[in-house]
Amino acid sequence: MVVDASVILAAFFPDEAQDQAQALIRDHISRRVRLVAPTLLLYEVTNAVVMAERRGRISQEAGEGILDSLEGLGIERIPVTWQQMLPLARAFDRSAYYAAYLALAQARGEPLSTGDLHLYQAVRDRLDWVRYIGGEVEPEA
Repeated sequence: MVVDASVILAAFFPDEAQDQAQALIRDHISRRVRLVAPTLLLYEVTNAVVMAERRGRISQEAGEGILDSLEGLGIERIPVTWQQMLPLARAFDRSAYYAAYLALAQARGEPLSTGDLHLYQAVRDRLDWVRYIGGEVEPEA
C-alpha cells in the first residue's frame, strides 16, 4: 500500500494523532500490510517537522524523534519519474508532489492511503483506489 506524508504526520504529530493512521503504521510494523512511498516522503515529512518546530508546535527533540521513527519503520521509498507524475498532475489539477503518490500507487496497482482531504476530493470520483483515512467526508458543495 502506498502511503503519503499526511498519514505519517497524522500518526506521529501529537496534536494530529488519528486512530486510522496509527493503525496503518501498526499494521505495517506487524507485517499485515507493507507500506511504500515515493522518495519524496522523507522530504515532505522533514519539511513538516521544520515548519512545526518554527511555529513552536513541537520541540526540536520531538521533531528528531518523528524523523527517527519514520526511518525506523523501514517504509520503502521508490523513485517516480516525471513521465509518471505529469499526466496525473494535469488530469487532476494537482501538484507534482501529489501526483508522485498517485503515480506510484497507479504503477504498482496498489491503493494510496491519504489523510489529505483536498487530494481525496480531487480524485475520488475517478480513482477508487485512493483511500481517505481522515474520518467523515462531507460532499463537495
